[in-house]
Amino acid sequence: MRRNVKHYCSLSKKMVLGASLALIASGSVWATNGNSPSPHADMIQSIMQQKTIKGTVVDETGEPIIGANVVEKGTTNGVITDFNGEFTLNVPLNCTVQISYIGYNTQEVKITSTTQTLNIKMVEDSETLDEVVVVGYGVQKKANLTGAVASVDFEEQAKSRPVTTVSAALAGLSAGVQVMQNSGQPGSDGATIRVRGVGTLNDANPLVLIDGMEGSMDNINAQDIETISILKDAASCAIYGSRAANGVILINTKRGKGRISVNYSGRFSLASPTKLVDFVNNYADYMELINESFENIGQPIHFSQHTIDTWREKSLHPNDVNELGVPNYVAYPNTNWQDVIFKNGVINDHNVSLSGGTEKVRFLTSLGYLDNPGLVDNTGIKKYKLRVNLEADVSKWLTVGTRVYGDMEDKDAGNFSSANNFLRQTTPGIYPEWNGAYGYPEAPEESPTANGILQFLNNRNGAIKKTNVNATAFSKEEFYKLKYCSTVVYMVPRA
Repeated sequence: MRRNVKHYCSLSKKMVLGASLALIASGSVWATNGNSPSPHADMIQSIMQQKTIKGTVVDETGEPIIGANVVEKGTTNGVITDFNGEFTLNVPLNCTVQISYIGYNTQEVKITSTTQTLNIKMVEDSETLDEVVVVGYGVQKKANLTGAVASVDFEEQAKSRPVTTVSAALAGLSAGVQVMQNSGQPGSDGATIRVRGVGTLNDANPLVLIDGMEGSMDNINAQDIETISILKDAASCAIYGSRAANGVILINTKRGKGRISVNYSGRFSLASPTKLVDFVNNYADYMELINESFENIGQPIHFSQHTIDTWREKSLHPNDVNELGVPNYVAYPNTNWQDVIFKNGVINDHNVSLSGGTEKVRFLTSLGYLDNPGLVDNTGIKKYKLRVNLEADVSKWLTVGTRVYGDMEDKDAGNFSSANNFLRQTTPGIYPEWNGAYGYPEAPEESPTANGILQFLNNRNGAIKKTNVNATAFSKEEFYKLKYCSTVVYMVPRA
């Protein structure tokens, strides 16, 4: 009896299976010949068209890329590569698979019935410059950094606004970086930079590296700068030592690439003084105010009423001459010293560069000229700047090159260091210059030491010439994925 039951059960299973196949077959026919689709047919067709693909994702050197995204295009069906850069994914036939990773170009692969294994080699995206910053003596992906780093696309900044000094042009470009310009005199208008406050070790200035070598950012041509990276926190000390305690500013200059090209940029800009102080330029009013100040402290008046009245009378007829044949506007002056000293200036800034190269050799040569006459006579400056960047791939593992830059400046010798102090001590009762001679106090009660600031500014003539040359030769070697860089520096001190 038990054997019959077992046989019956086995027979029943076979009957159910046969009935199921018959229903599926009939459903397929119905879906083909009828007007309504069959869900059973769609499911079977979908299962039959699914395909399991395997593959490996590597970079240009053959190293596996961990965490690359492998996704069926237009869906959320995807995986990421493992520690070996490998992946496995179930996708339908005739779909498109996208492979992407930060800093690399996205690739797409069409899946067909013959697709079995995918070997994907990712190519770095050279256009995503904001994803890469300069650290130490090399580069690193920004996403992999643990320290606080700001990257500035200085090439665009140099194109969009007039830049006479690189340090001053950094103002407002990075959070936590304070830029203070203490002087407007050409040649002395470099700014003081503080990264996240004032440090207490040595001085408070950040370490400035130009193409890996320490230097002054104001000595290089702003048009030659490609990017600037600012390392703000203490993590930079692990690379550069205690000199990096106040931050590090890394400047990366342009390099030649592609076909040979000639670039020129020129700019004419107008400079004018701002936030000027209103001076008393009527000497009679000036003398009355001085007398009032003496009375307020209980002292006798300094200027007589006769002198004040005489000045007011003569000022009504400035073109008349006195008994010595001197015009009244000279003998009884009412000088506005701000109008005498300050003026508008036209700044000329011109740059030309020649760059290019092949896969083996790359070069860039640039020449810059800056003429800034200043807002005060005898305080202008002219700068000439030259740069040569050259590198060549001697072999697959050896690259040699050089970075040479120099500047020469001619700075007017005008004594402007204490000009503001002298400006505060001068009076309207001094005529600036007449018949080749500087003026002196005309009122008999005026102090003989009252300043004629124009004489002070011009007591030194000629030009202060300075020359600076910096040459760096370097080589890059790569052995078994270990990179080594050696550098030789030659500097000519400023004269």
